[in-house]
Amino acid sequence: MYASAVRRSANFTLANGAEIPKLGFGTWKMTKEQAPAAVAHAIKTGYRHIDCAWAYRNEDAVAAGIKKAGVPRSQLWLTSKLWNSFHAPEHVEKALDATLKDLGTDYLDLYLMHWPVAFLNANGSMVPSVRSTGGHPVEKPDLSRDFMATYSVMEEMVKKGKVRNIGVSNFNIRRTSEVVDNSTVKPVVNQVEVNLGVHNEELRNYAHAHGVTLQAYSPFGSNQNVAKYLEDPVVVDVAQRNNLTPAQVLLAWTLGREIIPITKSVTPERIEENFRVLDVELPEEDIKHLTNEALSRPLERTVDPTEGWAVEDAIFEDGIDQTREMELKGGAYVPPPAHESPIEHRLEPRNDPESPSRHFHTAANPLASSSGVRRPTAVQARSSFFRSFATSSRSAAVAEVVPPSASDAPAVSESPLLRNTTQSAIATPGLKFVDGEQSIERETKKMNMYTVRSYSTSTITRASVSASSPTASSSSAVKVKEARKYPAKKSFLYEKYLRLLTDSQMVLVLQHNNLSVAELAKVRSDIEAIKLPEGQTSKASLTVVRAGLIKAAVRQLASGGKSATMENLQPALSGPIALLTCETLTPAYLSALFNVVDRALGHAPPRAPALGAKFPETAVANPRLVPLAAVLEGNRLLQVPQTRDVGRIGSLDQLRAQIVGLLSAPGQQLAGVLQFNAGKLTIRAPCQGVGHGALYHSQSVEQFFMPVPGLKVVLPRSPIQAKGLLAASIRDENPVVFLEPKILYRSSVEQVPVDDFTLPLSQAEVVKSGTDLTLISWGAPLYACIEALDVLRNPPAAIAKHFPQGVRSANVEVIDLRTILPWDRETITKSVAKTGRCVIVHEAPVTAGVGAEIAAHIQQNCFLNLEAPVSRVGGWDTPFPHVGELFYKPESIRIADALVKSLTF
Repeated sequence: MYASAVRRSANFTLANGAEIPKLGFGTWKMTKEQAPAAVAHAIKTGYRHIDCAWAYRNEDAVAAGIKKAGVPRSQLWLTSKLWNSFHAPEHVEKALDATLKDLGTDYLDLYLMHWPVAFLNANGSMVPSVRSTGGHPVEKPDLSRDFMATYSVMEEMVKKGKVRNIGVSNFNIRRTSEVVDNSTVKPVVNQVEVNLGVHNEELRNYAHAHGVTLQAYSPFGSNQNVAKYLEDPVVVDVAQRNNLTPAQVLLAWTLGREIIPITKSVTPERIEENFRVLDVELPEEDIKHLTNEALSRPLERTVDPTEGWAVEDAIFEDGIDQTREMELKGGAYVPPPAHESPIEHRLEPRNDPESPSRHFHTAANPLASSSGVRRPTAVQARSSFFRSFATSSRSAAVAEVVPPSASDAPAVSESPLLRNTTQSAIATPGLKFVDGEQSIERETKKMNMYTVRSYSTSTITRASVSASSPTASSSSAVKVKEARKYPAKKSFLYEKYLRLLTDSQMVLVLQHNNLSVAELAKVRSDIEAIKLPEGQTSKASLTVVRAGLIKAAVRQLASGGKSATMENLQPALSGPIALLTCETLTPAYLSALFNVVDRALGHAPPRAPALGAKFPETAVANPRLVPLAAVLEGNRLLQVPQTRDVGRIGSLDQLRAQIVGLLSAPGQQLAGVLQFNAGKLTIRAPCQGVGHGALYHSQSVEQFFMPVPGLKVVLPRSPIQAKGLLAASIRDENPVVFLEPKILYRSSVEQVPVDDFTLPLSQAEVVKSGTDLTLISWGAPLYACIEALDVLRNPPAAIAKHFPQGVRSANVEVIDLRTILPWDRETITKSVAKTGRCVIVHEAPVTAGVGAEIAAHIQQNCFLNLEAPVSRVGGWDTPFPHVGELFYKPESIRIADALVKSLTF
């Protein structure tokens, strides 16, 4: 939760109760000539938090400035950092003593591990690093990964009284979580780069939830970015509206996110200007505005020595942290697609935006003038914020449109259900367009959901391969994407991973959890000790891989012809990954190999006591290696579903049985097993209220399937969604219950691409972007949600007094869940963390349904972000009535009332 007002208090309270000044004065890059005067002036101005480091090589000059200021040591907060050359446990105290001597003090208020990187320093010499012939420091990779050995000595320094608080610096979520989980004295601070180019919002959320306070170095950027950030139009606008300088805005934004900024200047005027930020309060709206601006920007790190130091493991692991954070909460994080405008929705976002084409919009008449200027549709003209959500966020192209014979300004039906489709879409004979990515001519056909129901069964099942976009014609050659160019070190690893994937008869994907160097060496030695069969010369190998590079290698192989196997392998490649590769597929050798891995999993073999009885097999709670999937002979993917989907960690028994069993079977039996898949089953059924019909045609039954692990439940909202999701369901390896809102069968009409395409399962869609409240629904109630936004903005006169002016302009984010099980926790979590408010709408009773599960997840994972209780609008806790169905279902007034209550809470 953002601090809406940074109070006059000069301190933040750390997790252990210590009071730390909320504004720090940094000394990085200060010369020994500059430091005494700058530090003295800062202390006289009012700064009490001085940030130092051994690596700055100026701590003695900082001490001179402190002495010159004449402020008692007890009134100051002194921070320093352990440099990379002193990570060896026997060198930590020596480095700390050198810092204490230079600063002229007998204790530090805070001691941080400067980087999660250890340099070679065999003799503990007081030098920054030992350089290689290439000019970069020589790393000790084993000590870099085993930073807990270093941190444990820092804990001892607390017990000795030389340090009062300890923490880390430049640690990402994965490494921070390892320290939090395995330490006795918890880290209270993580100092990282935070500015407009490096928002670190995911790390902030994680740290806030685990009692770690973030400190921000380079809050203005560094060198090349300072002028750009201080002159940024958004920053300047906020500064002018609040009568602040741009520098004060960036500092106040950082403080408003409850992050301690570390300022640095040697100019007295700027030192004083920065300190005055403690006297101002930046409105919460501006804090959110600047945060959203930072979130929308590409990453621009000013400090990342990964390449310069030539370290083996990426320091920040950009692109992995978000996945890691959400895995800690029970899922994988996939950012929702960005929507540039709440009223613009292309059928194919992949197209070149510079191509001369007209937009395709299914909400109403897609006509455009000959000048190429897009005219607003009737729906857009009626409500500038209304967004048609009947279209897909996935696929085909913005295109040249064949104009229909309908009027340029079609009449919009006043039916709440048909306002998104209109008579124009129903009358449109069809559209022809050019796929901007592949330059293939395509066409759409008018369909409602009932047509899709019949059409898809006959066409989708004929598709021979899974497609994530419309299939190209046979005459069109699809270009294989060129491999990404990497620097020399990464290129070597990338090519190595490609060889492992292509040359190995078996690739076993393992997730390693806090696997120490010694444990890894033990597993490798056990593998080496396995006797090879006669005639074989190549042993199996265990390789710890970089997630970013292995994903790129798999994507390259997928684009080169192994799509069916490699594309399905990609979801397993998240988190810390190791590959067990083997070129020998002899069952006896594989069985011995699996015994080694099983021991690493923590499963101990039965042992016989004196009386001859056997103790049952035991397993540790946190195994070092977890099997995720295996690729056999390059074209057969075997998975361990209980590892992630169900939340349990299983042994290798299932994978062992599949692989060894397949290899031991006769050729004909093997071919039959490879073709058989019992999981591919899609059950389709109507659901939700329709205004008439038998009782169970009107029930929302999705909640009945929620407790069934391994099952998928899908509920589309429109014809395009129905076709794409149904195609994906039929191809999915798991059983799928595909529920279709019966009321939409004929009332929701769209121009649906005739070609085969799929939409991603288990991925929600952000139908309309917003910043003030998250509105979640699925199926037919989404139409009522859009109506509720109209009511919120323009309430009927009879109830207008219940709608304060302040809420009428609220920017509500609308999310279609689409897949009910497993539902997209990541998109929901990110949205609610951003907006702070949530309303869930569904037709099923409010008790113990899907909405209750979502509300519980939000309460557990976004509690500190919430500004109002999670609200649910659903059916009543009664059987769905034959009479008065419309009064049972959530309608726009009830939903709008819930929105008002949440926004005004």
